[in-house]
Amino acid sequence: MRWSNLAITILLIVMPRSPPTRAQNMDIDYQKNISIDATFTTKQVPTSTSMSQKQQPVDCSQREKSRIQPISSSTSRLRKCCPLGENLDIYRENQSDSMCDNGILNFEPPIISAVLFDNCIEDLEINTVLKYDIGNPCNFSLQYDDEGDVFFVLQDGSLLILDNESYTVEQNYCLDVDKSGHLFAFTCITQVEEHIAFAKVVTVAVLMLISMPALLLVSYLHISLRLLRNLHGLSLSLMSLCLASGYFVHSVVHIYGIPSMGFIGYVIQFCILSYFFWYLCICCNVLLNIWYKLPCCIQLSKTWTMVNFGCYCFVSFTGPSVLVFLTVQKGLPGMPSYFLQGLSESIRESQRYFIPPVSTILFISFLVNIGAFFGFQRIDGYLRAEKEDNATSNTVMFDQQKYEEVKKDAKCISLLGIIMIISWLLEMVTFYSSSDSIYLFLCDMVNGLQGVWVLLIFLVVRRRRTIILRWWYDRGSHTIHAVDTELQVVNKNINPT
Repeated sequence: MRWSNLAITILLIVMPRSPPTRAQNMDIDYQKNISIDATFTTKQVPTSTSMSQKQQPVDCSQREKSRIQPISSSTSRLRKCCPLGENLDIYRENQSDSMCDNGILNFEPPIISAVLFDNCIEDLEINTVLKYDIGNPCNFSLQYDDEGDVFFVLQDGSLLILDNESYTVEQNYCLDVDKSGHLFAFTCITQVEEHIAFAKVVTVAVLMLISMPALLLVSYLHISLRLLRNLHGLSLSLMSLCLASGYFVHSVVHIYGIPSMGFIGYVIQFCILSYFFWYLCICCNVLLNIWYKLPCCIQLSKTWTMVNFGCYCFVSFTGPSVLVFLTVQKGLPGMPSYFLQGLSESIRESQRYFIPPVSTILFISFLVNIGAFFGFQRIDGYLRAEKEDNATSNTVMFDQQKYEEVKKDAKCISLLGIIMIISWLLEMVTFYSSSDSIYLFLCDMVNGLQGVWVLLIFLVVRRRRTIILRWWYDRGSHTIHAVDTELQVVNKNINPT
C-alpha cells in the first residue's frame, strides 16, 4: 500500500530523538529502488496523556497550513549524489570512506506531492517525476538511511525528513543508494560556495569578450588572405573560431545570469574542447610536414589538402562530441571549470570529461612539439652537411621556402603551446585551491585574455606581419593598377612603335 491515510498526523510526543547516523564529508553519491509503502499509526502513550491525545485533530484540515509550501516548477530538481549509472559505495568497516562506483541498481527515490501543515502532512496522491541534478552540495553533511529514518522528496525537489516530534524540509541535500540497495540521504551542515563573487565573474567575462574580437580577427585573416589560406591557416582559423564561440557564450551566460545547466552548458563544453583538439591537430600537422612531407618532397594537390583538412575536422569535432555525449549520459553539468572551485569531490567529479581530457591533449601536444623539434634538428643537419661538403647528391633535397614557412609556423605553435600550458596550469590552481585569494582572480584574468595572447603570437612572426600589413596598405590598389594597365594597352594600340 502507498499510505494508509491521505493525511499523516505527527503527534508531539516526548520521546528521545534518534540522531542522524553520523556527520561526514560531503563527497558522496546515491542510488536505490525504494518504495514509500509505510503505515503511520498513532503511538500508545501513558494514561496521563490520553486526554491530550484525544484532542488531536483527526486530519490536517483542522491544522494551520505552513507559510512555505513546496511548489513544483520547471526548475525543480532532485539532487542525486552520484552520476547516472553509478551507486554509492560505502565500506561498512570504515564509515568515513564513501565514494561513487559503477552500479546496476535502479534509482527510484520516493517522490510525493504534499501540502504541509503544522506537524501534519497531507499527501495529494499525485504521481510526480523530477529531473536530476548530480553532485553533493555539502562540505560536511548529516547522513540518514532508510533503515532507521523516514524521508521523501517533495514535488519541488526538497527533502522531507520525518522524526518522532515533527518534520523538517531540507533544500541542500543529495540522495543515493549503496550496493546493498539501501537509500541514503545527506543533508548539509555547511554548504559549498561554488561560484566566485559576481563582480569578479563579470570582470573575467568582460575579458573573455575582449578576447573574442582578437580571435575572430585571427580567424578572418587566415581565411581571407591567399598567402595564409593553407592547411595550417585553415586549421588555425577554426581553432580561433571555436575558442571565440566558447568564450562568447560563457561570458554572456555569467553576465546575464542565464542558467548554465543543460544544453547551453554542453555547447560551451564542446567549443572549448574543440579548441584544444584543433591545437593538437595543428601540432600534428607540423610534425607530419617536418618528418614526412618535406624530406619526401611531397606536394599535396588541392584535393588532397582538403582531404587532410577534413581529417582534422573529423578529429576536432568528433572528440569533443564523444566527451559531451558521455557527460550527458552521466547526467553531469557540461559547464567547464571556469569560475568554479573544486571544493568537494562531487564538484571535481563533474569535470571528469573536461579537465582530464584537456590535460591529456596538452601533454600529447607537448610530446608532438618535442618530436617536431628533433625533426628540425635533423633537417638542419642536412643543410649544414650540404654547405660544408658542397655535394648535393648525398643530401635530401626539398623545398627550402616551404621549410622556412613550416619553421615559422612551428615557432608560433610552440609559443602558443607555452601560453596554453601556463594558462591551463593557472586554471588548475584556481579550480583545486580552496582559498579565495586575489592571485586566484588574477589567474582567471590571464585565462580570460587568452585570445589576445593568440593574436599577439601570430603578429610576432615577421612573415605574417608583413603579409597582413601589405594587405592592409594595398587595399583598393588592385583596382588602380587594373585601370593603369588598361590605359597603357589602349595607348599602345593607338601609337604603335
